[in-house]
Amino acid sequence: MRPTSEVQAATEETVLRPDITENRTYRLPLPPHPIAAEQARILMRLALADWNILDIIDNALIITAELVANAVKIGDVFHLTLSRQGRTVLIEVWDGSEACPDRRRRSVERVDGRGLLLVEACSKDWGWRLEDHGGKTVWAIAGDDGTDPGPCSDLRM
Repeated sequence: MRPTSEVQAATEETVLRPDITENRTYRLPLPPHPIAAEQARILMRLALADWNILDIIDNALIITAELVANAVKIGDVFHLTLSRQGRTVLIEVWDGSEACPDRRRRSVERVDGRGLLLVEACSKDWGWRLEDHGGKTVWAIAGDDGTDPGPCSDLRM
């Protein structure tokens, strides 16, 4: 039995259609509230499962939580964007502040101020940029390019 022309066309279209999962980007506006960190971690888990790259989850969750924690301090809605790039994930957090991220070493008596040091230690690379529409985006790349031996393996604090 030979397939009808409609079935054959649908089959060919399916074969020619690009893999949507491969290029999917996740974006989420988040509130300046402590719940934002958990919401961001949930989105990261969902994205990594969708992209089938769960082996980088530890570093990705640490980076996401730290970048979101910094944005929460600004006190306004901010945006999280997750983009797959091969076996890595670009994590971007935009907030309305134009203040430069501060990664200075803190006194041992302080309980805060080490987030960007963790981001640096757990990421392949990180940085920030001012945006034309205002605010800044802090970004980091999490992933395994075959050289990453484990979660935050190089703690450069």
